[in-house]
Amino acid sequence: MDPQDAALFGVSAVVAATVVAAVVVAGLLFGFDESVLRPFALLAAEPFAWIVVAALAVAVVGHAYIG
Repeated sequence: MDPQDAALFGVSAVVAATVVAAVVVAGLLFGFDESVLRPFALLAAEPFAWIVVAALAVAVVGHAYIG
């Protein structure tokens, strides 16, 4: 796997893990009978979450290209 493929795979894994974690946490906090869009609204409203996601994406891309 070349660095570009590794970077794309890593970024997609970070995004997928963030979405799954947001859905599970919102389900635990608000009940799983709430709207499915609520976790995404919470993620959009919280700027710290985007900082964490961006830092993870930068780390994955950096690791792919350094390796």
